[in-house]
Amino acid sequence: MQTQPAMAQMPTPQPTPANYSATPTSAPIKPKKAGRLSTILAIIFGIIALGAIAFIIFDKLKPQEKPVNTDASTAPLSTRLSEISIPEGSGADIFKKTLAGRTFTVNTAFDEYIVFTDESRYVFSYYDKPSEGRTVLQASSKPGTYTVKDKVITLDNGESFEIVGDYLVKNTETISKNRTAVYFDALQLDSVIPNISLALNTYLKNNKKTELGDFEKARIDRFSCHADRSFKKMTNADSYLCDTEYSYLFDQSKIKAKMAAAKQHDFITFCRMKGTPFLGFLNNGGACNPDYTVSSWSYVIIRTDNVSYRVTGAFNTIEGSTGPLPRF
Repeated sequence: MQTQPAMAQMPTPQPTPANYSATPTSAPIKPKKAGRLSTILAIIFGIIALGAIAFIIFDKLKPQEKPVNTDASTAPLSTRLSEISIPEGSGADIFKKTLAGRTFTVNTAFDEYIVFTDESRYVFSYYDKPSEGRTVLQASSKPGTYTVKDKVITLDNGESFEIVGDYLVKNTETISKNRTAVYFDALQLDSVIPNISLALNTYLKNNKKTELGDFEKARIDRFSCHADRSFKKMTNADSYLCDTEYSYLFDQSKIKAKMAAAKQHDFITFCRMKGTPFLGFLNNGGACNPDYTVSSWSYVIIRTDNVSYRVTGAFNTIEGSTGPLPRF
């Protein structure tokens, strides 16, 4: 018999130590997500970059502001006279270059004016006696030549003007009896008139007498101004004095309600009735008007630095004088 090969001896299993504990298998490591902070920073930097690009594009496309030209030899007509600068070494007649093309007028009626058509010629429109001629005569208009020395303009008809601030002051009365008259630059009237109106309204509101009724505003209907310091109420700090006709405007709904209560249909009749709040406005030549306004007049003292305007006084009588004041 063939003998069977001997079986290999198996290792004897070792006893497990009593304090042994099996180590658990670790879970697979997952890749970390990008942090929220990085995302937020990326968004912020993106917005900043877009804003910078937009600003650069806008800055390139927007119209560039041009510096204001105030050189007396080349300044445009829109430049105010008070802004004109005189280059060093300029001739005494340098102002003729900026006067050429400008019109100066006494008021918005444009009946008393002077036009400097070029650097040597003018057209002058005037009344011999303005206070008398405005309502009955046509203004006379005559051309001529002029010269300029520093800030004094001399016409060949004997009249002369001085440049003061943004306006001209007439300092003679050779052919027109309006010495000290103020001639406003026509291109500046759209700012001068509203500024004077606002200043007058502020003054009248702040100095309203207690017996006067409430009014909405005062509307300037006509004015003629003089740099006339013969009136003692004017000071050296004041600029000019305006003979001013104006109307008080009221709340029409309130007026009509009061008229209905008084059984009145005509405002002029109601305005003059005893006990109405309008009688105080009729002093010194005031008048009731069909358009529910009350007109009045006074001399109005204007003080201006060519930018801001202020009324420093208003009067139509002089203390110690009983006669009527001469009107401009």
